[in-house]
Amino acid sequence: MRRLAALVAGVLVLAGCGSTTAAEPPPVSTVVETDEFNQTDVMFLQMAVPHHEAGLEIVRLAKDGPVRAEVKTLAAAIEVTQLSEVDSMRKWLAEWEQPESAGDNPQLHAGHGGDHSTSPEAIAELAATGPGEFEKAFLNLLIAHQHNAVAMAKLEKEGGVNPQTKDLAERIFNSRTAQIAQMLGYLD
Repeated sequence: MRRLAALVAGVLVLAGCGSTTAAEPPPVSTVVETDEFNQTDVMFLQMAVPHHEAGLEIVRLAKDGPVRAEVKTLAAAIEVTQLSEVDSMRKWLAEWEQPESAGDNPQLHAGHGGDHSTSPEAIAELAATGPGEFEKAFLNLLIAHQHNAVAMAKLEKEGGVNPQTKDLAERIFNSRTAQIAQMLGYLD
């Protein structure tokens, strides 16, 4: 039961939610939904969907991996958050009648800071890491992965026009920055 409570608390922290009292109404989003978008919005989503999917592969390795409870809780919270974000991103791309992927051509990513993905080889290497080194390797790979998410979110915040996508980028920027700080603390 304590693990479930910790997981829920972790999800709320990562989602940027807080508790409200009866005197405080829950926060209302001030983001106005619109169909307006530009190429930066599209490229951000097209890069973020596979990036999130790679992140999901990484955090799922912690479920049965030799990591302490706090790391498992963080990984589970990241999984919940990123699954929700992927659903939103796919929905927006479909509504805008844009493909889910920009393709694997490195030139397509050049104007957006390059390819920010974590390679399947790096994830496979992590999966093959022995118990004595797994947690450290897991944290290091996930820190690098989340750093790339921060970089992509920054590009969207600076160049996107769609309010929903910019809001998502802001949330990604803030939550991943906090996750990185938390994981760096675990490495001490």
